[in-house]
Amino acid sequence: MSARSLFDPMVDAYDAARPSYPDQLFKDLEWLAGRELAGADILEVGAGTGIATRDLLARGARVIPVDHSSVMLGRLRERTPEIGVVRADGEALPFSGAVADLVCYAQAWHWVRVPVAAAEAARVLRPGGALAVWWNDVDGEDLRWWERQQRRLEAMSPGYRRDYRTRPWADELRWTGLFTEVVMVSGRWSRTLPLDRYELWLRSKSYVQAIGDRLEDFLDAERRSLLKAFPDGLITEPFHTILTVARIPPSTPS
Repeated sequence: MSARSLFDPMVDAYDAARPSYPDQLFKDLEWLAGRELAGADILEVGAGTGIATRDLLARGARVIPVDHSSVMLGRLRERTPEIGVVRADGEALPFSGAVADLVCYAQAWHWVRVPVAAAEAARVLRPGGALAVWWNDVDGEDLRWWERQQRRLEAMSPGYRRDYRTRPWADELRWTGLFTEVVMVSGRWSRTLPLDRYELWLRSKSYVQAIGDRLEDFLDAERRSLLKAFPDGLITEPFHTILTVARIPPSTPS
């Protein structure tokens, strides 16, 4: 594991401007996992600064946040000092088998090799437990300002494509053969934030930082584009939240 994470320099922007998740997502998670979050033992992998961690804690779960960035985990501890953290990644979880009711990835599953991370999740889950992975994706296909932004990113950020997270997530988990049931649900919501905070949100994205020396040119163009679409400087951004839950078999009767 490298000493430095790609996300270390983004910790302030990430903490200040990344969106949380709608309440409905956690209701759906309980429904699909077949249990309440209250009292559940959860390993949350890719926890970052603790956005989803705090959502899970607020619902009564017992959470161990896991991340490969010590800087991100340091910010999580600043925000939530009562909780312990573990520096690791989802492909080599430093836990014994059958210790968790849920393994959760919020905005992080696309960084792992699915067969390896799925096997690790199944190993640490108790019988009948579940792996839950979810994302907030901007639901902007019909928005001119978002289309301009995506064209700009595809031109300026090396290797970026707007559909980089468009994959058959549920099927990939089914193909591992580790899970008895895999279900995906989705929902839509939006948030409104001032332009300066929206800029922080952009700065928190790895593919925006990958623009490098032309980053300020990109951000200047974004400010002009966004103010054309939102003259009052308040950006309303729609999201499409996708949740996939994969359950492992329950224990067999003796």
